[in-house]
Amino acid sequence: MDILGEILKQVLEGATQQQQAPQRAPQPQPRAPQGAPQGGPSGMPNPNDLAEIFKQIFGGGDAQKLPDVVKQFEEKGLRDEVDSWVRTGPNKPVSRRQIEDVFGERELEEIARQRNIDRERLAEVLGRYIPKIIDELTPSGQMQARR
Repeated sequence: MDILGEILKQVLEGATQQQQAPQRAPQPQPRAPQGAPQGGPSGMPNPNDLAEIFKQIFGGGDAQKLPDVVKQFEEKGLRDEVDSWVRTGPNKPVSRRQIEDVFGERELEEIARQRNIDRERLAEVLGRYIPKIIDELTPSGQMQARR
């Protein structure tokens, strides 16, 4: 079962719709220097890269690593934030710096380098979507027991 894939599809479709807000006139896009991070609009990693990154973080389509990810956040002092994502109700935000603390700058740098995107932008994007993904992975307001 690829529950994470379905959740990512919903989350990323919402992001794409937000990015495609009407603009007055198309502006020419400057060419990035050779070897510079690419990504999508506004430096956002493209949806395929994001899907692969989230599957890497959460342990594939069935989100096997969800308990581990939650534990990583809790161990870095973000229990209140994680509780808000798991429970029903509004999700507390998480900053780029907190994401870097949880996953480590080195690991984020490696993920970003593999996909030719900016590490700081990657951390911002993860901070925006991880709360939503964990929220969607825990629809009953609690962690599912793993077999």
